[in-house]
Amino acid sequence: MSQRDSLIPRLFRMPGDGQRESEKLLRQAADAHRTLLECAASEATASRGTGRLLPEITALLECSPGRSVARRFLVDPAIVEGLHRAAGISRSLAGWHRRVAEPSIANVSPPADAASAHRLGNALLALRLRNDPQWRGRINVRTDLYGRLRFPLCDWTLSLADAEQPNAVLSDELVTATLGRHEVRLSQGRPSGRDLLIAPREEWLRMIVRNDPNVDGQRIRFASEGVTARLQFAGLLPGRSTRYEPVTFGDGGGNSALTGGLVAAILNAIDRHAPAIAREFDVLISAVRGWELPEAAYGTIQSFSDPTLPRVMGINVPYGPHGEPRVCPFCFTWFGHELGHTKSYLIETILHVRGEALTTNQADYTDVIERYGRALSLRTVLQVPYTHLYEWTLLMDFLQAPPSAARAERPGAERAFSGLPWEIDDDALEFGEDIHQEIVDAFDLIEREAELTPCGRAAVARLHSLCSEAQVRWQSIQSGVPHTRAAV
Repeated sequence: MSQRDSLIPRLFRMPGDGQRESEKLLRQAADAHRTLLECAASEATASRGTGRLLPEITALLECSPGRSVARRFLVDPAIVEGLHRAAGISRSLAGWHRRVAEPSIANVSPPADAASAHRLGNALLALRLRNDPQWRGRINVRTDLYGRLRFPLCDWTLSLADAEQPNAVLSDELVTATLGRHEVRLSQGRPSGRDLLIAPREEWLRMIVRNDPNVDGQRIRFASEGVTARLQFAGLLPGRSTRYEPVTFGDGGGNSALTGGLVAAILNAIDRHAPAIAREFDVLISAVRGWELPEAAYGTIQSFSDPTLPRVMGINVPYGPHGEPRVCPFCFTWFGHELGHTKSYLIETILHVRGEALTTNQADYTDVIERYGRALSLRTVLQVPYTHLYEWTLLMDFLQAPPSAARAERPGAERAFSGLPWEIDDDALEFGEDIHQEIVDAFDLIEREAELTPCGRAAVARLHSLCSEAQVRWQSIQSGVPHTRAAV
């Protein structure tokens, strides 16, 4: 058996196939990101300005106390996003970005260039203070697409917006962080720009280094003219390692708290009916971001993710006039879908660093697909079998949930979905068959349009095998015959 033939089954596993395997995947992804960082740093050794960020971060990571902290840092969404935004200053990062992330949601932002690489300054700042809490100096940092400053291994964000234009965030904005002996000052643009925030140094360390959720902000001064600044802490979902992070604009939070409660209730239901997938989700998904985007003529955005920001799931919950959430009754399957996407993003990076790729035309688009009402990139089509396998498996886990003493009197589908805070009247078998058909259609598209590499052919064969196993289970559910999952 070749190295590739043994690697593919280890990467593409049946949903819920063990917490240790999820942790192993994260370790492999951390090692891949370290390799990318080191390659990019070696290219930048003679450069100045933003090019120095790469070798400085690499050197500080080498000094980090404990391998586990460095690995957590290397799979934090903030640093992975920073590496993608540094594609404009590194051939290695540019090649990786094109291979695993083009096209993506992040394409609505300006192309990666030397200025956007300052997003890595956020990581450098966090590392410097972790290694030396007394460090003084200046570092350029940068907001994300939604006007927020985020730092690795830190759940605090600073949201910046234009005070004179409602909902106009300072997207991809340069910010200078000046760290003095007693205070930290953030200025818009260069050091001479207007102040955005002035914080006592100890308060800043509590937020950025110690990730202290109890900072109350009373000693922090914010800008009062031109720019609004708001601190927000993404708290842990009850009993989990995953955070809930509402994305709000303007002064109000809308129904963000209700969306957070909905997310917590869905994860509790998944924990009850599909505990193996719940554990996998908890290991691999760092944060669930809650949105409240309105319904539109083209439909309603449901859940989404982006390859430049792996381990982050976005969920959109619009609300009716009486404050009722308007979501699909089977929205719990979205959590499996986005988990499958995150695994796919990490796997593609692991393969890239090993010199492998799934296809040579991943950025090509299909024709408009009637089911979706839009065209899909080939790299998205290649992910459909795995993301929908997660949806399908999650639905089957709910349908086959073993009865407990508390639920023994609730038969059939009513018992199957008893962990959810709503009743499901829709046909679950019809919904599951539609997921199955999407998988079948995706395989057909892949066969007709994807230019698969040898690695891609091995991966598609593996996915065929996993989906065939799931189909056997699905047929047993359709016929009402109990099914025992085969060992993988």
